[in-house]
Formats: sequence, C-alpha cells, structure tokens
Amino acid sequence: MPKHGFKSITVKAEIYDYFFNEWLKVKEEYTIKKGIRSFSAYVTYRLSELMSDDKKPSKKD
Repeated sequence: MPKHGFKSITVKAEIYDYFFNEWLKVKEEYTIKKGIRSFSAYVTYRLSELMSDDKKPSKKD
C-alpha cells in the first residue's frame, strides 16, 4: 500500500520497460540537472510534463 497522498498504478510490462530503459539513459543527467534520483521520481516528472503540455492552449491557425 502506498504512502498517504500517493497512488499506485499498473502498467503493461512493455511500458514499464520502455520508461525504465529511458531512465537508465538519462539517470546521471537528471540527477545532476533536475535532482531526480529515483525511477518513480522520473516517471512522476515525465507525467507532470505531459499534464503541462495538455493544459497549454492549442494554437488556432
């Protein structure tokens, strides 16, 4: 059971593996530049980026 204020999610193994492999590629850079030291923090960061992108108003041509 996760800590109070946190939720757990279930994803397909392929999705987990993809993000874990991406994490391994950027781990050192993210630790230094962003202070992200764990895989769960990396996933949280990436999901937060996605949320920010979704909230931006789209440009109308």
